[in-house]
Amino acid sequence: MKILVVDDERDVQVLFEQRFRKEMRTGEMQFAFAFSGEEALGYLKNLDHEAVLILSDINMPGMSGLELLRHIKEKSRTTTTGDDDHSLWRRRKL
Repeated sequence: MKILVVDDERDVQVLFEQRFRKEMRTGEMQFAFAFSGEEALGYLKNLDHEAVLILSDINMPGMSGLELLRHIKEKSRTTTTGDDDHSLWRRRKL
């Protein structure tokens, strides 16, 4: 599974790499990291047809996570979940 993690705090990358070390080594999970909403959109633009799980921070300088979600919904052929009232974020406590 390809997972895109979007967060302006770069130390999040180290945390994910430590926590999912085994899954990354076996190829079960592949992580990509973007440090802004704009960088995430650039990454997604270069994908052909691969399924990607996106984990995004909401509060980031520049483009927020909610703005990123809106852009993805407008431009993407894929299904997105979440809405502007954050109900998904509250229920799942990601």
